[in-house]
Amino acid sequence: MKRTTMKNAPDLTKAASQPRPASAPSAMPASPVLGDLSRRISGMNGNTITLPVCGREVKFTLETVPAGRVERATMVWAGNERDQQLLNTAALDDLIPSFLTSGQQNPAFGRRINGVIEVADGSRRRMAAIITDSEYRVLIGELDETQMAWLSQIGNDYRPTSAYERGKRYARRLDSDFNGNVSKLAEAECISRKIIMRCMRTAELPREIVGLFSNPNELSARAGEALAKAYEAHPEAMMALTQRLARRRKSGEDLETDDVLAQLHAVGDKPAKPAARERVFGAGVKAKYRGDVVSFQLSKAPADLLKKIETLLEQHQAEQLAVVSSEVDKAFSEADVVVTCTRAAAASIGYDITSNELLSMIPFARTAMRENQDEEKRMGVIAAEINRRYVL
Repeated sequence: MKRTTMKNAPDLTKAASQPRPASAPSAMPASPVLGDLSRRISGMNGNTITLPVCGREVKFTLETVPAGRVERATMVWAGNERDQQLLNTAALDDLIPSFLTSGQQNPAFGRRINGVIEVADGSRRRMAAIITDSEYRVLIGELDETQMAWLSQIGNDYRPTSAYERGKRYARRLDSDFNGNVSKLAEAECISRKIIMRCMRTAELPREIVGLFSNPNELSARAGEALAKAYEAHPEAMMALTQRLARRRKSGEDLETDDVLAQLHAVGDKPAKPAARERVFGAGVKAKYRGDVVSFQLSKAPADLLKKIETLLEQHQAEQLAVVSSEVDKAFSEADVVVTCTRAAAASIGYDITSNELLSMIPFARTAMRENQDEEKRMGVIAAEINRRYVL
């Protein structure tokens, strides 16, 4: 596969160097259903407006979150089916250039919960603001869960979610609302039973595999179903390949969708057995090599030779034990740091976190600490997650 720069990724340096126009051109509304709302918003006086949401008039106040504080001051409503971890520069290539040249075109919709803005419609604009270090504008109103769900859904209708993301939602609804009856779910969603099943099979794939594609929408339900079957047959081999491909993508290589699919499916092909070879090391000493496997045959070997071999193996064993001991010490040290940071994050929002809650937060906190070098940012990310899980 040829190595090139990432396809469809916006040139942040080039876009950032372009001057911002005095007046931004009109942009498409955040969703077709919100088109009328968008037109009414454009004519609003001051920073408040009353809009109909699910048959009830809601008074919204326009607030602007300063650049650099968007990730800490806002979070995405938990019911939004869009996978936020799959939002990157390639998946947001329709938004990032305009954010860099003229800022956010349409405000998001949300509500305030315990001091944090919870976003219903506008999660992609939120991530674009974070990536470009831009201000983030949100219309905040008193919204219930039904209204949040409606705003989230019509927002996602404008830029449809992927088969993987829809499959996650279908699986939840199938279990919670339809008692496992796929036909009833398909009727409620107004789509065929076959599509429901394909999307749910796609949703069984690990997020790491879906993350290999520039945009999760590149993986169709049909292709996702086939890939899920291949993964089910060869999970370890496919995850090993996924890690290698992810490193290449991170380095900036363009991975075409068809090439990624072909390579992932190829892990199921039975590899050819490596040819065996032999070496003789004097009388009675023979080594056989087959791939990564080496076996030695010793017949009437001298005692001093056996002693040398045993000494070498004992030295290797001691080195391995030292490595394991070092890794164990490192793991315990890291765990102490993660626990301390999590407790401090909970204390920063005035929450007395329990032992069970602390244990459940450790995987998230460890990831947040690895991804964020800035201590204040780490604390903010962990505190926001504690707030979402246990406080709200």
